[in-house]
Amino acid sequence: MHPLKLTDLQPDFLAKKPILLLNTAILPIHSLVCYIIVDALPGAASKLPTEIWLHIIEYAKKDAKHEAVQPTSIAQSNHGTILHCQAVELDLGEFADRAEVEAAEQWLQSPHTYDQQRGSEDVFAAKVVTNRTHAILFPSSASASPGAFVPPALSVPDCLFTAITVPDVISWLQNGRCWICNGDRDICPGCTGGKAQWLDAFMGCGELLACPLCMGLEFMDVDKAFLQKYYWDGLPPHEKAARDARLHARWAELGYLEN
Repeated sequence: MHPLKLTDLQPDFLAKKPILLLNTAILPIHSLVCYIIVDALPGAASKLPTEIWLHIIEYAKKDAKHEAVQPTSIAQSNHGTILHCQAVELDLGEFADRAEVEAAEQWLQSPHTYDQQRGSEDVFAAKVVTNRTHAILFPSSASASPGAFVPPALSVPDCLFTAITVPDVISWLQNGRCWICNGDRDICPGCTGGKAQWLDAFMGCGELLACPLCMGLEFMDVDKAFLQKYYWDGLPPHEKAARDARLHARWAELGYLEN
């Protein structure tokens, strides 16, 4: 996933109704900084030293709480573009094979388009959470106040994310719970009772392969090819170090180091 930007709000954005992830802990800070930039809260930022802002940001990041949302409307104001979103609860069902995981990721990008093409063949659903809506401001450069004071640490923090994948759902919405690896983030690709075969992750025992579900199918494919290359001779030390770094970076990207 990656932060949603103003340029992502193309004419077909609302029609696709993509599933987005909103960091509700960062949202208040995002809103405050935006309104400081457009000088809608004159003097608000200058009352706090930069060091306090730094602590506020770091605390909010550590207390990250995400929820799934869908865009409902886009409005223009004197301060910029406002995206209105509705909170939803996701139900992706249980995946029987790789094709179903890939189908779920297509649905996450454009539920409306996917449902029109596939009808009721699949069971993916986004249930509206009543009375929980959010408004996210994207300040325009024209509305920014030349004299507004913005602490250096508070360039508008990202709070809304798009291009959501199944690993993102597992990590940020399901507290990292994965029924394939039980939270280990890797599997023995020869001893999973058929699970590895379902997700094209099967190979010989003796190695721990990145979990295809909570680490991602593409990441698993790369890891599998890498392990197969050195399966009989073992990983050279420098290659093992490089792989360990890739795994650690992926854990950090998905937030598993905090779970």
